[in-house]
Amino acid sequence: MNISKISVRYAKAVFLLAKEKNVLDHVYADFVLLRETISSTPEFKEVICSPVISPKDKLRVLTNVYGKIIHDITSKFLDLVIEKNREIYLLDIARNFEVLYRKENNIKQVIVTTHQSISNKVSETVSGIIAKTYNSKVEVKNMTDDEMIGGIIIRVDNQQLDLSVKTQLNEIKKNLQKKSYQKQI
Repeated sequence: MNISKISVRYAKAVFLLAKEKNVLDHVYADFVLLRETISSTPEFKEVICSPVISPKDKLRVLTNVYGKIIHDITSKFLDLVIEKNREIYLLDIARNFEVLYRKENNIKQVIVTTHQSISNKVSETVSGIIAKTYNSKVEVKNMTDDEMIGGIIIRVDNQQLDLSVKTQLNEIKKNLQKKSYQKQI
């Protein structure tokens, strides 16, 4: 079985259980925390995914890191994943859970990329426009790119609006290279 099928099945199972028990919001917050921890802390991911470290020690690490912060369903789910030696799929499971949650709650994830962090006012403006356009709730995530000269890139699902200065300069460069400005003889 491939990675995506495994992670989707596990994510769907815990999603349905959390929905059934009416703790979907809490478990969603747990999976966001788990994904952020795994993504931002390579050492944590290394310990959890290591085949050398025993499942008992991995569970101890998870308990020390999350303690009573996470919901009991999430805790038991993590126990199961480690018991079944599926911990290498945790990041994908968390991402898939988030996708299921957003779909269930009609939430669009918007990624706004700029040279510097955007202000709350800009974030609210973008959020309002996207919410009205898609008739949905919106989660705005701001990313910064030091290579951007200026402008903004807005990504919603698989659509991207690129209003960056870099892209506009590249378009001008392409047009100049075509030499379409020269008079035809």
